[in-house]
Amino acid sequence: MELLKSHWENLKRQSIPIEPCYIFDNGDTAPDWLECPSHTFSGPLTIYEAWAAAVALSQTRYVMNLNMDDRLATDAAELLLNAIQSQDAALVGGEWSIRFDQHFHTEQFSSYNTRATKFEPDWPPVQPQNLRLGSGTGERETFGPATLWDLEKTKPWYPTYFGNRDPILSIGDAIFWYYLQQLGHKLGRIETVIGRYYSSPNVQAEFRPHNDNETLRQHKVSHVSFSQMVSNREHAGTQSAAAQPKGVQPQIGTPPRSRVEA
Repeated sequence: MELLKSHWENLKRQSIPIEPCYIFDNGDTAPDWLECPSHTFSGPLTIYEAWAAAVALSQTRYVMNLNMDDRLATDAAELLLNAIQSQDAALVGGEWSIRFDQHFHTEQFSSYNTRATKFEPDWPPVQPQNLRLGSGTGERETFGPATLWDLEKTKPWYPTYFGNRDPILSIGDAIFWYYLQQLGHKLGRIETVIGRYYSSPNVQAEFRPHNDNETLRQHKVSHVSFSQMVSNREHAGTQSAAAQPKGVQPQIGTPPRSRVEA
């Protein structure tokens, strides 16, 4: 609850108006003080099912994911919006300062340049001072723990399952970036520290044991996303072709993998 409270306070400080879209699972409901859009699912969701649900349920053209234990600079959304528009990109990411304690969760800070930071390729990250993730600079070949993308270009789709219908547990963002690049979309970066990333290998999903890479090699990625399932439910079983990823045929009525939809 404390993470949620400081997360919400962080979003309210953004320099441009934003509309949060919180996803709760396991029947959890939003507290009374969370005065913004939220949606509850009765069963458990993977992190990528939650992101996909938010993509389907959000009401804005541009969407951005922000993990509960990461925080944005007060001008982060504005910088990313300006970058995605000026670069005519489908997705854009910035640089992140790595933190190993949670004291920054309640701090207010602005973006800054990367000159005072340093990059180390170790993963999980080591603990020197002023360490950067290397996403905005391209050194880690990622786009960040949180990115901004344009739904008019990407359509409301986010990878959530492999071809054998196993859920994606750890590499959904990397799959998403690769998918957009394969479709010929431009992905952009800004070499500015726009947020603080919390690194704690003992508790974070990206460090938990998984077979995602082997499952991806054997079964590829399902074209059906949880975002399509949520959209189908919200619109009484109908889905327009425009809501499908480019080059993917509509697959209406596919049995859902998630226990929530089942």
